[in-house]
Amino acid sequence: MEIVTGNIFSLLAMVTDSFSSSRKTKRGILLVQCLSQVFYGLCSFVLKGYSGVVQNVVGIARNLVSSRKERNRIVEWILIIMGVALGIVYNNRSFVGLLPVVANLEYSLAIYFFGDRERILKLAFLINAVMFSVFNAYLLNVVGAVSNLVIAVTTLVFLIKERKRTPGGKDTEETQPDGETDSQAQR
Repeated sequence: MEIVTGNIFSLLAMVTDSFSSSRKTKRGILLVQCLSQVFYGLCSFVLKGYSGVVQNVVGIARNLVSSRKERNRIVEWILIIMGVALGIVYNNRSFVGLLPVVANLEYSLAIYFFGDRERILKLAFLINAVMFSVFNAYLLNVVGAVSNLVIAVTTLVFLIKERKRTPGGKDTEETQPDGETDSQAQR
């Protein structure tokens, strides 16, 4: 029964994740992903993949913090360190249990340091989905494994389509650290 319940939660997460990869703003992507992380966290809990649960909880906090306009580097680093430390402490799945930890670390760094760049955020999401797919397969979460592969493919398709639409495949009107947009900085 646990495997069926976990897979139902994964199905709900898949639907919300698919929706997030079509969002156009950082805030939109991150807020929709919070909901999917709730479902993935429930799935990992039911299937006893506790390092995954921890990463989903930390991921929700990270996404909520990152969706705000004000930045707080101390909070960002605390969340990164918490994710790694708690992921290692609660890892009950050997090497495979570290995949969610690495995936969350990679995605957190992308959000915190490149979060205004839509392409980088989506690429980081793609990498994250592949790592979670392997973790989910190990937990016998078939829906989660397949859905993460579908999410990876969906995100890749959006990245390819966007690359064809924009000159040089660059994000449009990215904000520089000094607050200027790319076109202002190039003048």
